[in-house]
Amino acid sequence: MKIRKLIFSGVFLGLFGGIVIGARPFCYPHNQGKKERPKFYAIQVISEKNVQNAKDSLGVPDGHYAEISSGGQLVLLMEKNFIDSGTVVCKGETDYGLEGWFRIQETKDERQNYGWILIQREFCNRFLFFPESYIWFGNTGVNVIRISNVGTKSLFVDAVIGYAMEAEIR
Repeated sequence: MKIRKLIFSGVFLGLFGGIVIGARPFCYPHNQGKKERPKFYAIQVISEKNVQNAKDSLGVPDGHYAEISSGGQLVLLMEKNFIDSGTVVCKGETDYGLEGWFRIQETKDERQNYGWILIQREFCNRFLFFPESYIWFGNTGVNVIRISNVGTKSLFVDAVIGYAMEAEIR
C-alpha cells in the first residue's frame, strides 16, 4: 500500500511539476529587474553565400530580413567586439550554426592566427561566450560572426545584437 502511495505521489508531482514548468514562457527575459545593457549591431556584410537581401541583417531590428537559404552563410562585421553574449534576431529555420572569428595564437614574429570557433547557442536565439574558453580581460576580441544555415528551410535574419558593458553608454 505504501509503495502505491509513493508511486501515485511521484506521478502526481511529476505531472503537476511538468505543467507548472510548461506554463512558464519559453523565452523569458534574462535580465528581469536589472538595468538593460547597451546594445551594438552588425554594420557590414563581409561575405555571403546563398543569401538574398544580406544588408537587411544590418543595424537595429526593423522587420526587414536577410534570407539565408539551406546551405547558405552570412558573415557580418559588428560595430564593437563582443563582451560576453548576444542575440540573433531571426525567424524560420532554427537549425543554424553560429561561429566567431577568434584570435587563436600569436606567433614568434607577433603575427596573429585566427580561426572560426563555434559559439554556444542558448534558447531564444541568444548566444554566450564561455569565460573560461574565450574571454580575455572582459573582451572576446571577436567582432566578426558567421551564421550558417544547416537546416532544410530558409533562415531569416533581421539583426545580430551584441551587449556592451553597462559603463559603455554612448
